[in-house]
Amino acid sequence: MKGLMILVVLGGLAYGGKWLYDNHYFDSFLDSFGKTVERTGDFATDKAVKNTNFDGQGNAY
Repeated sequence: MKGLMILVVLGGLAYGGKWLYDNHYFDSFLDSFGKTVERTGDFATDKAVKNTNFDGQGNAY
C-alpha cells in the first residue's frame, strides 16, 4: 500500500512537471540556464576577456 502511494505521488509530480513544461512555465529558467552555461564556458576559455573592448586605461566599455 505504501509503495502504491509513492507511485501515485511520483506520477502526479511527473504529470505536473510535464504540464508546466508544456505551458512554457520553464522557458525563463531554461533561457537563464543556457546563458549561464554559455558565460561559464566563455569564462573558462577567456573568450569574454578577449571579446571585451577596453579603453586606454583598462576599463571595459
